Amino acid sequence: MENFPSVLESIKDLNKRQIDGVLNLAHKLKNRSDTRFSFPNKTPIIATSFLENSTRTKHSFEIAISKLGCTYIDFDAETSSLKKGETLKQTLLTLNDQGVDLCVIRTSVSNQLNEFKEQPPIKIINGGDGTNEHPTQALLDVFTLIENNISLEGKVFCIAGDNIHSRVGHSLIELLPQFGAKILLFGPKEYLPNITTDKNITITHSRDEVLEKADILYLLRIQTERHGDLKCIENYSEEYGFTLKMIEALNKKLPVLHPGPANIGVEICEELINSKYYLGHEQVRNSIYLRMALVQSMLQNGAKNIGFEENTFFKF
Repeated sequence: MENFPSVLESIKDLNKRQIDGVLNLAHKLKNRSDTRFSFPNKTPIIATSFLENSTRTKHSFEIAISKLGCTYIDFDAETSSLKKGETLKQTLLTLNDQGVDLCVIRTSVSNQLNEFKEQPPIKIINGGDGTNEHPTQALLDVFTLIENNISLEGKVFCIAGDNIHSRVGHSLIELLPQFGAKILLFGPKEYLPNITTDKNITITHSRDEVLEKADILYLLRIQTERHGDLKCIENYSEEYGFTLKMIEALNKKLPVLHPGPANIGVEICEELINSKYYLGHEQVRNSIYLRMALVQSMLQNGAKNIGFEENTFFKF
């Protein structure tokens, strides 16, 4: 996609036209309608570097890369020169010099990828950075709703759980208003941001209010690895968790999404995961096609400012 960013760190890096283009391409890739995998100059080489644990994001990118016919490299930072003191920028420049076209990076450091936007050492997709953003997850969530004919225009989209630490929650807050949705944040006080000026966002601590007002329910796990202990989930389900019985009691069809992994028995019960209301499995299936669309868009963006130019000083 022409003029697509070479570093996708945040939802803010995309305009609405680009977002719609990615969603449309993902739909075509899913249905293989008038879409060919054509890279005329060479077979692209794509690396993933996950510095935090991952199942869904990492593996879906691996499958997406394979389906596009690209060469895949699993870059292991633990056995790389990063452990010898090399900077991330120099490591990425090395990958670029070796012919790698794009790197998908997950890091525990928030905003770490922002420094590469002005002069990208390589094309980069953010696979989740600290507690900052997870743009590809938010995009596939919206894609899943669209694929299920669920409109966001004028709807109340409730994000329930550990909103402060959730990178996908932060990406959704940037993305959803562009589709006409209103956002309702729900959870304990210590898990909610202090947002008072955004007209698209309201905050509640009442589960009853969520069940009454929400048109779409998006559940987040409590990120115990960022809290440092397990006290944060004690008695959570009693006030903030959701069950199938609660959803069935409503006089409406309430789609329930979850980016995974789910803490069953905390924010969600197993019966709800196994119910017709739950779209989590659809999110996983759709992640392949949405990430295929992002990779293809970035590979074909026509960028000419990647890495360092070839040294011609000694050439006559």
